Amino acid sequence: MQRNILFACLFLLYFVSLKAQTPDEKLEAWHQENPIEKVYLHLDRQDYFAGQTCWFKSYFISDFQPSARNSTLFVELLNTTGELINKKVLPVFNGITYGQIDLPDTLSTGTYQLRAYSPLMLNHDKDFLYSTAIRLYGKSSKNKPTVAGNVQLRFFPEGGILLTGVENTVAFKATNTSGLPVNFKALIKDDSGNTITPIKSMHDGMGKFAFTPIEGRTYVALLDGREFPLPEASREGVALQISQNEKGFLYQLQSAGGDRFRPVYVIGQMQHKVVFKQAIDASLKGSIATDKLPSGVLQCTFFNKDGIPLAERLVFIDNQEYLVKASLQKEKIDLRPRRKNELSIHFAEPVEGNFSVAVTDNDFNEPGLRKENIISSLLLTSDIPGYVHHPAFYFSNHPAAKDALDLVMLTNGWRRFTWKQVADNNLPKPQYNDPGYISLSGKVNVRGSKKSFADRDLLVWVATSDSGRALQMVKTDAEGRFKMDSVVFFDKAKILFTDVMGKKSQFITVQLNTDSLYQSYNLPLLQRPPAVNTNTSLINNMQQAFNSYTRGSGTLLDNVYIEGRRLTLEELEKKYMSALFAGNLNARTINLTGQFIPQFNIFEWLMGRVPNLIVQRNGQFMDNYRLFFRRQPVQLFLDEMPMQDASIISTIPANQIALIKIFPQFIGARGNGPAVAIYTKRGEDLNEAIESTGDIVDYDGYSIIKEFYSPDYSTPPEVNYVDHRLTLTWMPEVGIGGASSSIPIHFYNTDRTKKLKVVAEGVTHDGKLLMLEETIE
Repeated sequence: MQRNILFACLFLLYFVSLKAQTPDEKLEAWHQENPIEKVYLHLDRQDYFAGQTCWFKSYFISDFQPSARNSTLFVELLNTTGELINKKVLPVFNGITYGQIDLPDTLSTGTYQLRAYSPLMLNHDKDFLYSTAIRLYGKSSKNKPTVAGNVQLRFFPEGGILLTGVENTVAFKATNTSGLPVNFKALIKDDSGNTITPIKSMHDGMGKFAFTPIEGRTYVALLDGREFPLPEASREGVALQISQNEKGFLYQLQSAGGDRFRPVYVIGQMQHKVVFKQAIDASLKGSIATDKLPSGVLQCTFFNKDGIPLAERLVFIDNQEYLVKASLQKEKIDLRPRRKNELSIHFAEPVEGNFSVAVTDNDFNEPGLRKENIISSLLLTSDIPGYVHHPAFYFSNHPAAKDALDLVMLTNGWRRFTWKQVADNNLPKPQYNDPGYISLSGKVNVRGSKKSFADRDLLVWVATSDSGRALQMVKTDAEGRFKMDSVVFFDKAKILFTDVMGKKSQFITVQLNTDSLYQSYNLPLLQRPPAVNTNTSLINNMQQAFNSYTRGSGTLLDNVYIEGRRLTLEELEKKYMSALFAGNLNARTINLTGQFIPQFNIFEWLMGRVPNLIVQRNGQFMDNYRLFFRRQPVQLFLDEMPMQDASIISTIPANQIALIKIFPQFIGARGNGPAVAIYTKRGEDLNEAIESTGDIVDYDGYSIIKEFYSPDYSTPPEVNYVDHRLTLTWMPEVGIGGASSSIPIHFYNTDRTKKLKVVAEGVTHDGKLLMLEETIE
């Protein structure tokens, strides 16, 4: 009895303490349980033609510091309708990863979106996930260009409401139906037709004005013969005005409606972390010191004595403490064809961090500075909902940038949570956990029976795409189940599970659980306007680059005739090929299904059968083969896994080969050179043909991370070719220790580049950001 009374008292004390928590305490508790994770992608460029590779480096940030909580990054390529075109899944180590996403040469000209996220990022509003638009030039688009329709004009009273009888500041924002800003002029009129004030946009369709609403009156903006209503004014509430000074912000409040509308304290939070709480003077005026706070979006909310929010405003803090000071040194510039160039990035003081560098042909970039960068993404757009047009402008030296950024704060609300959720203790709990890399789990049975392979040692052998091998011993439980955590391997792997009892080994079958990497998430449709490019020179250059790419690939297999039943290309691609390998404009597929092949292996069969393809057998070893297409070395793929040599493929019986696809030029090969992809027959037939006590399972690992090819012209190349690369060098993995203060950048020019664009970005170990962008002519 006494125990029950004690338990009831403790529960009552807990309940009372929970109710007694103030809004800032509740929010801080939620922040500790579920911190915000952000990611940013540094791309090698923003404009591509179909068939190219988009290279990227990712940086994870949480609480203004590099985040090591994420093990997996998803990067998706989407078209304008939100259809998934390509997807990469990459392992993350110490808050960074890098990779590439291939842009199929079948894509049409238009705007495409890259979206990046981790499972932990899905625990918050999914509208805040990272995305960026890229422009792609390819086949002529069948879709008619979207015509921007009528202007949409919205109004945003400072603080949240219009209060009658006092002066209010009202911001506004005008966009077209595509979501792009529209600059305009209009008149504010009351319901009697009286003109109150003219208004006009100051920057990208945004502006503000001040006026005093009269009780009982309504107001509209008259624009191009259309009326846009202002919010209805209230006689009760709080009007807020905030201005900036040297050390922070000044605020002035005007209250009407009694004590329940009287503010008594203000809370400031950044990324769910409460950074200050201070009382409000009886004069309803005061200041907020922000010179010691981190830079970024600050949400200021004014509460009454009962913890009810009365007014709210976003402001931006820019103390510039986040900047890494660095300069580009031009040590050797030679823009003649194939000449070596030497640059370096020098830091003002020693730093520790990880960085990435891209050098591109500036004739194939949009003129001027990039419209987005690491600073604008991590400090601005990742913390406000909706689309921000050209956010990098707000961090430039332009004299209007500071006032324009405040307009962004006035016209964008905070949507990650509501204060009602805080008051009701109804903030969302984390739904997603980090996968901890690849998790292999499942159940093992004795083959041909329902008997579990219980309490036994199980040998797991993973054959990876780079011809590597990994062995691990696991123990099954009483029901034959097993689990392997924190496994990392790449691309399509074959996993062999086998008993370890030698001649006494039992024949087993393995049933894996749900794929830990390639699960799908219910994500909202991206609501981003198209990336409009009006520069005629860039459009022409990129379209010519695509045309040259398609012409340069040549044609193949015009005179080859293969007997036997031939599947249609659509059937072959659907059954065997991923998006990267399917649909190439100039590649040709050889169908070997249903054929008798007497040769020892597939290379013996290929000899002399394909024009321009040379198969050499070197020396006395039957597995020592080399392939050339038009005198260029061929990259080999087995079931879309890149092979370093032909030895593994040569051991596969030729009658187990289903398809051969030959690419004169392939974006998945080194230097976009020729490639031959060989596909083995699928289904149970292959496993039954291999007499083994074990079970073989195909499993998709992380996406392959390719190495960027940058030619070395210190010696003449063996094969003559035209070098028209658009990205001259891409350095995704630049780690610097405390003793280093520079990044060397060495590369060779192409055959045509006359202007260079150098972009370096990155994050130091203490969370500072490098953003360096410079053009060299």
